[in-house]
Amino acid sequence: MDLEALERILDGREKPTNLSFELLKSITENFSDDREIGHGGFATVYKGLLPNGNVAVKRIRNGYTINETFFYREVDSLLNTEHKNVVRFLGFCASTDKIAIPTGGSKEHIYAEVRERLLCFEYISNGSLKKYITDELRGLEWNTRYKIIKGICEGLHHLHKEKQIFHMDLKPDNILLDNDMAPKITDFGLSRLDEKSKTMSEERHGSLGYCAPEYLHQGKMSFKSDMYSLGVIIMELVTGQKAIPNNNNNVLRRWRHRWKKTGNETPLVYQQVAKCLQIGLLCQEVDPSKRPYIWDMIHVIREIEGANEKISNAYEHTFGQISPYSEDDMLGIEPLQLHFPFELNKQMSCALQLTNETGSYIAFNIKNTSPLAYCIQPQKGIMPPRSMCSVEITMQLQGKTPGYMHRASELIVWSTKVNDCLAVEDITTNWFINEAVNVVDDVNLDVVFDVCEPQEASKETSVVSCLRTLTCKALSIQLVSSANDL
Repeated sequence: MDLEALERILDGREKPTNLSFELLKSITENFSDDREIGHGGFATVYKGLLPNGNVAVKRIRNGYTINETFFYREVDSLLNTEHKNVVRFLGFCASTDKIAIPTGGSKEHIYAEVRERLLCFEYISNGSLKKYITDELRGLEWNTRYKIIKGICEGLHHLHKEKQIFHMDLKPDNILLDNDMAPKITDFGLSRLDEKSKTMSEERHGSLGYCAPEYLHQGKMSFKSDMYSLGVIIMELVTGQKAIPNNNNNVLRRWRHRWKKTGNETPLVYQQVAKCLQIGLLCQEVDPSKRPYIWDMIHVIREIEGANEKISNAYEHTFGQISPYSEDDMLGIEPLQLHFPFELNKQMSCALQLTNETGSYIAFNIKNTSPLAYCIQPQKGIMPPRSMCSVEITMQLQGKTPGYMHRASELIVWSTKVNDCLAVEDITTNWFINEAVNVVDDVNLDVVFDVCEPQEASKETSVVSCLRTLTCKALSIQLVSSANDL
C-alpha cells in the first residue's frame, strides 16, 4: 500500500505526505552503494526505483545531529513549493527506533535511540548544473545557457516572491537539469519561511565562492543573499568562471567567435549576453542594498524576450567594437578537446589546427600546464593574415594508464595581434603577460585518452590464438596416447 501511495504521488494524483522508512529502504535496495547518486556534507542521495518511474531519496547521515525544528522547517518549505523550476517534493520520513546494546558481562542493556530523517523527491535525469559549466568556446550553446538562467530566475522568483523562502545555499550543485535541460532548484538546506530571523549565529552552511559576504562574515540572511549566489552562477554560465571578467567586451568577442563558426550569430544573442553580464555584476555588489530583487530581474528578462530581434541604435553604439556581423579577430583553434589513442608503452600523438582568418599577424604560444610531458611542434610562431598552421602534439611513452582519462585544461594557447617585425624568439609567456599591448586571448585545451580499438582487438585475437594452440596441443596428446594404446 505504501508503494502504491508513492506511485500516485509521483504521478501527481496525490499530494506529498509522510513515507515509511521500510518503503524508502526497499526501493533503494537497503541504501546500497550502487544506488548512490550524490552526497553532501550531511546527507547521501540514493536512486529509488518504482514501477512507474524513479525517485531520489535524501538520507541524512546518522552521525549528523539535525535539529528537529530545522528538519520540519525544511519539510514545511518543501510542502509549500510547486513550480516547474523547483524539484518536486514527494514526501518525508521521520522515524525513531530504539535498539538494545548489551553491556560487557552483564545482563543489562543500554537502549540507544536510532533516528532516521529522509526526504523524497522526483528523480532528475541529467544531474547537476556543475558538470555543464564551461567557457564560452565549448559546451552548452548560448540558447541553452540562457534558458537555464531564465529558469533559475523563475524558480527563485517563486521561492522569494510567492513563498517568502530564502534558499541560502544556491550553487550549480543544487540546480538539477531534466531531459530538456530545464533547471530545477533543489536542496533547501537553509530555507527560511519569513524574515523574522535575519541573523544566524550557528555554524554557516553556505558554500564558499557562492556565499554572500554578509552571511559568511556576519550570519545575516535575506533575499539579497540568494541574489549574490545567483550572480555568481550567471557569471559562470556566461564565461565558465566565477571571477568577474576584466573586460566584458572580450567575453562578447569569444562568444562572437563561436557564433561565427556555428552560424548562430544574431543581434539578440549579443544583447542577451551583455545583459546577463550586467545583471551578474550587479548581483555581486558587496552592499546588499545595491543588488536587485529577483522580481527586478524577471522584469529585465521579459524585456529582452519582448525585444526579440529589435536592437536599439544605442545598444549598437555602446558595443560598437563587438557589434554583430563585424570581423572575427580571434585565432581559430580546432579541436578544443584533444583525443590521444592510448596504448601502453606506445607513442601517442594528435593534430591541432590553428587558423588565422583575420587581416592581421597573430603570434601564438602553446603552454603545457600539466605534469604530463607533451612535445609540441611548433610550440610558438607568428601566423600571417589568412593562413593556417598545423601543430603536432606528441606524448611520451606511458608505462601505466593515467589516473584520469579526461584531463581538463592540460594545455593553454596564448594568442594576440602583432606587427610583422616581431621575431619568433621574442614570443614568451612573460611577453604575453607583460608586453602585449593588444587583447591577449587564452584558450584552454582538454585532453582525452581513448582506449585504442585495435589494442582491444589484438587482445581478443591473442586469446583466440591461445585457445587454438591449447586445443591443438590437447589433440596432439590425444593422438599420441591413442597411438601408444595401439
